[in-house]
Amino acid sequence: MKTKTFPDIDSWRKNVLVPGDAKFGRRDFYDYYCEKFHICRLVGPESICEIGVRWGYSTFAFLCAAPEAEFTGYDVINGGYGGVKNNLDTFPRVRDLLKNHFPKATVKLVHADTRTLKVLGGPYDFVHIDGNHRQEAIEHDLAMAFKSLRPAGIILVDDYTYVAGVTRGTDKFITENKQRIETSYTIESLRGEMIIRKAEK
Repeated sequence: MKTKTFPDIDSWRKNVLVPGDAKFGRRDFYDYYCEKFHICRLVGPESICEIGVRWGYSTFAFLCAAPEAEFTGYDVINGGYGGVKNNLDTFPRVRDLLKNHFPKATVKLVHADTRTLKVLGGPYDFVHIDGNHRQEAIEHDLAMAFKSLRPAGIILVDDYTYVAGVTRGTDKFITENKQRIETSYTIESLRGEMIIRKAEK
């Protein structure tokens, strides 16, 4: 599997971050995205889905780990929790960022509120959930993501220990689907992440 190295922090700030988004250039946030890179590299996905793209920072980390993957990202314009407001469409910049750094990746960006969807496409090897953080939204996105996963596929839930709704929704999903889940565990980090591995059968 081909991978790219994750950029150093100066290159991250200069080439990836949106001007004015300085918080994400802090060392703790840089380390957080670097961690996402390492998680994705261990998975080695050929197909990736992301709910909640924003400016593409996590997307960039994932494609550093899998620069030839098929990537599908979902987000709304004028997002809620953590999203970009003022009716600003982030996708043109995200497309340019990914095209410049990952010319062999296949990228599809979809404007949609995933709470209104029943399917995400796929099947995918790896799904990142970082959309609406309300409990009911997390439960819905997890259910769709799980259906879209290949056997032994991985879901990475962002902000698991940082937002109560994410914690509750994720825990409920894991409890209700434990017979179909091979393993789940928490990554202790800046905002905490939950890894869920789908059973092979």
